[in-house]
Amino acid sequence: MAPRLFPSLCVAALILLPAGSAAGDLRYSGSSTIGTGILEEGAVEAFEAKTGIRFASVVQPGSGEGIQALIQGRVDVAGVSRPLQPEEKAAKLLGTIIGYDAIAVFVHESNPVADLTKAQVKGIFTGRIRNWSEVGGRDAAIAPNTEIPTGKRATIEMFRKLVLNDAPYGEGFKQIDYPRDQIVDLADTENGICSVSLGLLATTSPEVRTQVKAISIGGVAPAERNVQSGAYLVSRPLLLVTNGLPKGEVREFIDFMLSPEAQQIVASHFVPVRQP
Repeated sequence: MAPRLFPSLCVAALILLPAGSAAGDLRYSGSSTIGTGILEEGAVEAFEAKTGIRFASVVQPGSGEGIQALIQGRVDVAGVSRPLQPEEKAAKLLGTIIGYDAIAVFVHESNPVADLTKAQVKGIFTGRIRNWSEVGGRDAAIAPNTEIPTGKRATIEMFRKLVLNDAPYGEGFKQIDYPRDQIVDLADTENGICSVSLGLLATTSPEVRTQVKAISIGGVAPAERNVQSGAYLVSRPLLLVTNGLPKGEVREFIDFMLSPEAQQIVASHFVPVRQP
């Protein structure tokens, strides 16, 4: 069986797997929100222990890259942390929702700002607002970090669509490839700000978690009840995507992810689609 790959490895590592994994080996590519916050938090281990079906690879280059790997037949299932796009549905891709997530806006714990309007968030991430004093904070330059804008990750695409109204991000921001590392970087940046999956916060160290906080947007916090109701501005589904109807071992995996056992794992960081 091919060795399991880890999120720090680039997507090219997947291409190095032997063509046609051994029978019983599943291959996942896509969302790091799902990969880090669900699969690596116990879902893969529990599924393998229960069924004996193994994962040959779990790589996390982002939702867009995962979709491409699925279409090209390089993986069996893609993780996508956004709704499927019309052209993806037209290609007969099928998404199964396994949970819901919020894209939270994080600032440093020492920052007095606890709430921003959508217009203020847009102003900061487009570069129009550059000092915290413009939004009720201290007199200090704002230091945003973002994912790589061209990386096809769902988080940055959804945030740009829903909060920035498709406007481009400002220039000169620190760009970080792996979303969890954005939170780690923010913990050492008193005047920083970033937008990252809320569920990924729990995958960081206790020290990091004490140094950052998620703020409200327009008075609405990224809390479970607001994500479930859609009241929070940047709520999104978490999908496992297959090329047509899932069959065989892929179907077993998706059925498992909707089981009470797996939904309990989802619920540890995200909003489950079914109550465990």
